[in-house]
Order: sequence, then C-alpha cells, then structure tokens
Amino acid sequence: MEAVLMAGSAALSGLAGLLASGGALPSLAGAGRRLPLLGSRARAALRWIGGWNVVEALLDANCVRSLSEELSERAADRGVSLDPHSAVAALVIGALAASLLGGALFASPLAVLVVAGGLVGVMLARDASIRERERREALGAMPGVYRTLAVALGSGQTLSQAVAYVGAHEHGAVARVFARMSLRLRCGASTEEAVDLLAKELSAPGAGLLATALVISHRTGSPLRDLLLRSAALAERQEEFERTLGVKTAQVRLSVRIVCLLPVVMMGILALMSPDFQAGLATPVGMGCVTVAAVLDVIALVVIRRLMRGVL
Repeated sequence: MEAVLMAGSAALSGLAGLLASGGALPSLAGAGRRLPLLGSRARAALRWIGGWNVVEALLDANCVRSLSEELSERAADRGVSLDPHSAVAALVIGALAASLLGGALFASPLAVLVVAGGLVGVMLARDASIRERERREALGAMPGVYRTLAVALGSGQTLSQAVAYVGAHEHGAVARVFARMSLRLRCGASTEEAVDLLAKELSAPGAGLLATALVISHRTGSPLRDLLLRSAALAERQEEFERTLGVKTAQVRLSVRIVCLLPVVMMGILALMSPDFQAGLATPVGMGCVTVAAVLDVIALVVIRRLMRGVL
C-alpha cells in the first residue's frame, strides 16, 4: 500500500505541477521545441477531464465555481487560456495529488481521507469568509447607493441613467452589480427582469426593498427621493448595530468555533500521527464511535445556529 501511495502521489504531483503551470516548464537545452507541445497536451487533457459529469456537478457548487473563476483569471494574467471546466479539473488533480502525497508521507491510507477532508474544509471556509466580506462591503456601501439614486432620480434622470451613474461612481461588488444591470438595460432587457436579477445578485439587506422602489419609480415616474433617503439612514443604523453586535459577541463566537472545530482537528491529527488511533478507527466499533460523535457534533451545530437565528 505504501508503494502504491508513493507512486500515485509522485505521478499526480508531477501532473498537477505541469497542469498548474500550463506546461511552462523551465527551459532546458534541447527541450525548447517541446514546451508548446507539452502545454497544448496539458490543456487538452484538462479540457477532456473538464467534460466529465463529475466536473460539471462540482462546478454547480458556488465555492468551486468561484475558485475556478479565480484560477482562470490568474492563468489569463500569465497568458494561459483556462476555461472554468479545465480549472476545476486542475483543482481536482491538485487535490488528489496532495491527498496521495499526504498518505505517502504518513504511510497510511487514512491520511488520504484526512488531507482531502482538510482541503475541502479550507475551501468551504475560504468561500464563507469571502461571502461574509462581500456582504459587509455591500452593507457599508448601501447608504451611498440610496443617496446616489435619490439624487440621480430626483434630478430627472431615467432609471437606466441613474443605475449607470451608481455603477460608475460607487466601488466594490455593489458597483459591479449596478454596472451589470445598466448593461442589461442597454442591451434591451426589461426593467422587471433587470431589477429581479439585481435583487438576486446584491447580497445586502434591503435589496428587495430597493428593487421594489426602482420598479415603482420606473412605472410611476416618481423619484421616491424621501423613501431612498430614509432607506439610507436605516441602512446606516443597521450597519452600526451589526458592528456593535459583532464587537459584543466576538468572544462568544470565537469560543463556539473553537469548541466545534477542536474535536475535528484533534481527530484528524490523531488519525495522521497515532498508529493506535488508526488501528482503532479501522475497527467497526471505532468507526461507529466516531460516527456517533460526528452526528452529535452536527446536531449541536444545528441547535446553536437555530438559537442564534432566534436571538439575532
């Protein structure tokens, strides 16, 4: 088993390095003409793997899609064309290589699962952190958006002009959302369709209210200046409340995260370092105990989330 893990990890590590670099290996004497061929073959292999149903299913997940888009953008900055399906294929190959390498280093098949689970956990935590940061940025930008729309609509501009003005003068993810809405309106999309997509893409409290106000303003011609200014004041107060609540509950939230993650981290470390724990985990009784503990931990997380939702 150790020999298989060593061979598999070495092969996949080499393949992952080749694919991640797009075939751009260091220039060696007499190998310059082979580099374009290796790069084209590597990209062809990625496209072939990217056509698998498994890759298509993985691309449906938001965290995988965002990570693949970021990888495609970084590859494009280096002059390598990489579509999202090929990027997911490269991520899968890299994860398999890292998992097999971890299994070879710790000489245990269980380490493959532990490393793979750790990679998945890191990816989910990264996606959750990005989404929370975008939500906070959108929340902080909403008062300015409301005031900008109130001034633009109050000065006689149309909805398309007001949205384009917001997209040009605001910053961050909110500006990109309004810029996309302006582009849809210029391309002939209906106002209701563009506003519905705006409400779905804008990850900020009050997005539904803003969408309704924009539709009413478009249909009636009213600028709704007072409503938008009042919404800006309420958005500012909500941002202050969330900041205060975050400061007052920071210690409790940190304690909850430590308590919830500590059993998982300890079990992963023991599965990697302790032969006795590995042997016990391989038995039906040991696997049953770990399964029961995991189920109880999940139930505790669900209860805590419901309690926090009821309080907040």
